[in-house]
Amino acid sequence: MIKSLLNQWKSLRDDRSAMLCSVVQWKGSVPRKDYPMMLVLDDGSLLGTIGGGSMELKISRAALKMISKPSSTLFDFDMTGNDVDADVGLCGGTLKVLVEPFSLDLEAFYGDMLMQSARNQKLMVKLHISGDSPAQVDRQIVTSRQDIQETETELEERLRSTFENQLTRSLVHGDSLYLMWQVFSPPMLHIFGAGHVGQAVAQLAHFNELQVKVYDDRTELITPERFPFAERLQTEFPINREAISHIPKRDFFLIASREHKHDRQLLSHALDIPAHYIGLVSSARKWKLLSDNLHSSGFSLEALAKVHAPVGIDIDAQTVPEIAISILSEIISVYRGKSV
Repeated sequence: MIKSLLNQWKSLRDDRSAMLCSVVQWKGSVPRKDYPMMLVLDDGSLLGTIGGGSMELKISRAALKMISKPSSTLFDFDMTGNDVDADVGLCGGTLKVLVEPFSLDLEAFYGDMLMQSARNQKLMVKLHISGDSPAQVDRQIVTSRQDIQETETELEERLRSTFENQLTRSLVHGDSLYLMWQVFSPPMLHIFGAGHVGQAVAQLAHFNELQVKVYDDRTELITPERFPFAERLQTEFPINREAISHIPKRDFFLIASREHKHDRQLLSHALDIPAHYIGLVSSARKWKLLSDNLHSSGFSLEALAKVHAPVGIDIDAQTVPEIAISILSEIISVYRGKSV
């Protein structure tokens, strides 16, 4: 999320001004629960979204007015209205949005955070917000329990516990709001096969802020023109186990190779790692034949049950774009912790 905003921001002119808008607390039903951020630029245009609708419109208008006299303000939104004709939210929840100047210091802070995220298994940002207009904001990158030092023992232990559990969570203590925000690089989607489906899924995955690697041995397919947003790896097929044994458990596999024997070998490797998600582009009949073969080779039925095959959520997809949407919908569902 912040990586995408920084990349878009850096592509603009150096003399632009912007306000960073961040959801720092929510309760009940709200448009987004992933603590989103967006930038409001000096011409009123937006980078990113915090949920859309009347709430986002009000925040963007307020942020635009604040650009000329930059300060930090904490806005409250009550979306528990019942009147469908009134200019109030009807979602059923409440939220707080922090609006602050996107200064060079703030840009550097998040840039440093992103660099550290590639090196640390545990990395969080602690926001301490006191007051509302103006709001005083203190940020800290947290990589260990010892980084959290508070004068009150109870508060310190609550924050440290949140860090240990790696949960993004806000809490109120006295007249202050604290947000412990989990920072991590998104998982990698490994796509084995650079054909039509692999290409369409790679593009959709990029726009959903997943990292993508594509594996194929066909030089005419694995090109920057076909995969402008993915890391491309030309490799021999079939791929040996050592070539993918380094892939971490949290990553995602999509197997869409051109030959059934390659699919079988990739499945056997993925089941050995094991990957967080294994999807196979196949028909029901093909999966039955492959799974029977793998079971006879020693793979348990429990292990085989983890494979999503035929891959994707059933939306009666027919075209390549529809198939890609069904596949990525399933991947997002697993990524977000939903059962499919």
